[in-house]
Amino acid sequence: MSRHLANDTAAAIMTPDPVCAEPSTTIRQLARLFDDNDISGCPVVDHGGRVIGVVSKTDLIRRCSEGTRDIPPAYLFEVVCEQGSEEEDGGESPIPEPLVCVQDFMTESAVTAGPGTPIHEVAALMADRRIHRVIVVDDDMYPLGVITALDVLKRFPRPGG
Repeated sequence: MSRHLANDTAAAIMTPDPVCAEPSTTIRQLARLFDDNDISGCPVVDHGGRVIGVVSKTDLIRRCSEGTRDIPPAYLFEVVCEQGSEEEDGGESPIPEPLVCVQDFMTESAVTAGPGTPIHEVAALMADRRIHRVIVVDDDMYPLGVITALDVLKRFPRPGG
């Protein structure tokens, strides 16, 4: 392991000030949040701003493909893909928003680490839990940043460089 990698901490490689969703975020809002911010997942925070879970594009796609007892998958995909919204168009959306929100499919126990956690421990967490992101939090569970598997891989030395 390179000396550089061995000494770095979560704070050194995290993307600070993460974009977050709330439990009441709708599937359409979540899809737009991911698209607008070019991200594939984010922490879910309560109304106090503390991390209570995590949600990803994979979770969103899985939820849409499964549907619900009352809502078929095709309808959910249509809602997510609908480009306009009532606020943007100045009129009513042709597809009524279903009552499917992040709280219905988020992972409630986000894997977290403190800012001083060594990178090798973050990597081990990702491998052991088979996850692609770790949320960096302070002692009160407020999100400070996000570390993705790609962030960890970028720290490995490259041949000849």
